[in-house]
Amino acid sequence: MKFFRAEAVVLKAREHKEADRILTLFSLEHGKLRVMSYGSARPSSRKRGAVQPFCRSRFFFTRSRDLARVDQAELLEFFPQIAADVDLFGLASYFAELVDGFTVDEAPNRALYHLLVESLRILDRDSGVLARAFEIRLLSLTGFGPELACCVSCRQPVGLTGPPALSPKAGGAVCAECRKGYTDALGLSAGTLQMLRRLGEGDLRRVLTLRPNPPTRRELKQIMARTVAFHLGRMPRSLGLLEGLQRTDA
Repeated sequence: MKFFRAEAVVLKAREHKEADRILTLFSLEHGKLRVMSYGSARPSSRKRGAVQPFCRSRFFFTRSRDLARVDQAELLEFFPQIAADVDLFGLASYFAELVDGFTVDEAPNRALYHLLVESLRILDRDSGVLARAFEIRLLSLTGFGPELACCVSCRQPVGLTGPPALSPKAGGAVCAECRKGYTDALGLSAGTLQMLRRLGEGDLRRVLTLRPNPPTRRELKQIMARTVAFHLGRMPRSLGLLEGLQRTDA
């Protein structure tokens, strides 16, 4: 198919030569796409507004040997709160980096696309809770979701013989007895384990009504950062920016 179209969120836009951009898109129909957008860096370009990071746009492409070419781009949705707030821009960058890192080219994942779009829409809310919900749901939708219902080793309910823990290497929660076999396991309270389960379920907007206490927030942040880094194979680069955020508690 030489010509095709897609609805997509711009994950990254990299300058190429003087007036062109190489875009990384996450699309509803085709998954992740890396495409060339000629002339879109010019102030007069009609495509300029539609190819900015985190915009949701409709694209029309022509396939080529290397990168597909953007022929037309129509802006569908802009998230002004992200452009106006450096904290939220940093968190949106983190979401985009995770989607980029956990997906392969041209592998559609409609549920992940909708998670990304909805997260960008509600990013002006409690961003710390949203970040944890995004992480746990992204992991589940890409095949890396941790087992939280029982111990991944002995399959018994966690918390019966002592405080539970979570091991990224094991793939989820481990009981106090089995924890001895996993040096990467991080201890967590029963309340944090329950909060992890709740963050991964149900309507995303309702999840944001949850108000974990400060100790639980710290545990959630540490556990999810360790789990994401383990499966990604590195610490996300955008976390360096997020560490400087204060208002979002992300």
